[in-house]
Amino acid sequence: MAPKKQLFIATALLAGIVLMVSCHKEPKEPVAPKAKTEKKGTKAVKMAFIPVGKSSLTAVRNGQLVDLTWQADLAGVTIRKIDITRNSTGKAANREPVATLGPDAVNYQDTLPDANARWYWVRFVTADGKFQDIGPVRVGNDRAGSANYINLADVYKISITRTADSAVLKWDFPDDDYDSIEVVRFWRPIPNPFRATARTAPVVTTTKSKSQHTNAIPDPYADFWYWFRITLSSGQIIERGPIKAEFTKR
Repeated sequence: MAPKKQLFIATALLAGIVLMVSCHKEPKEPVAPKAKTEKKGTKAVKMAFIPVGKSSLTAVRNGQLVDLTWQADLAGVTIRKIDITRNSTGKAANREPVATLGPDAVNYQDTLPDANARWYWVRFVTADGKFQDIGPVRVGNDRAGSANYINLADVYKISITRTADSAVLKWDFPDDDYDSIEVVRFWRPIPNPFRATARTAPVVTTTKSKSQHTNAIPDPYADFWYWFRITLSSGQIIERGPIKAEFTKR
């Protein structure tokens, strides 16, 4: 075989290999919009505006219920909201939301999903985007085991099925006053999908407790997971997910 012909064949084979590799790149989700603050262009920043020794946070557990009480010297500071978070480690990372309350709140009763210990934080967020945490404070295990813990899958029912082109999300939540029901999607399960830096794709935001939504899928060969953030008018926040979109069985 002539050298020029051999060179042509080798070049064609190499181009085919490169094309095959490029066709198997991981799917990319569009970047979710950044969390909005009260002032345009203002970024929330951590700042110490509560004097040292001028705050306290207590937590008392009774079965699945935890009563939180706090106080802080906020003289000269305008608070926009109060966020409550918790986790099972006591480390600042990977906290799950519990509730978002008004600026005058001084207590809250949380409902735990199981008998395990938890750590709590209370965050004060100012009108100009600054924030400061107090905590964490720990509640121990429910050693008595007297509570009938609630399985959120039984209360906040969600089903997701898909085809190659789209996923159908159906939900049936208890009759209540909802501030928002926010749904996001990603091509693999990740922690904290609703954080500002997560690259999840927004799917739908609604207040309907019983509804369904059809979501177009960008890649027929990739798997996708969905998360729901349910915010009640009381301020309570419930998160469900990751829930994998499963192909409809024929």
